[in-house]
Amino acid sequence: MQKILFVCTANIFRSRFSEEVYNHLATRLNLSSRAYSAGLMVGHYKTRTIYAPALEQLKLLNIVPRRKDELSIHINDLDLKQFVKVICMDKDEHQPMVRKNKNLTNLNIEYWDIVDEPLVSRDISLPQCYKRVEKLVNRHFQELRS
Repeated sequence: MQKILFVCTANIFRSRFSEEVYNHLATRLNLSSRAYSAGLMVGHYKTRTIYAPALEQLKLLNIVPRRKDELSIHINDLDLKQFVKVICMDKDEHQPMVRKNKNLTNLNIEYWDIVDEPLVSRDISLPQCYKRVEKLVNRHFQELRS
């Protein structure tokens, strides 16, 4: 079972949305892969469950979230060796946080360019997340078939 980790700042919006989309699409394709999510600064925010706009977008996509009521997870609370891929949602925002976290110094992290609100509207960022995750799932599916 391949494990993917999506990472953002508070683990309430982009990473949680991506986790739910990935698991939904992977399940539809019977992929032996599962996504998880975490945040780099979870303790700095009051909101600890998935952000309402992410839930609304999942509902529009007919995706029932598996972790709707679960609290955010801090990246330091995970065994990072178990993940074959770690993706931070926005390089400009997250790379400085990664550099400050000694637990992440030797980790090979892929950075996307999904900018958070209020800099970019959710009407732009969530569809971008969906497309990137869909592409990732399809690539894994093709790799397993070859």
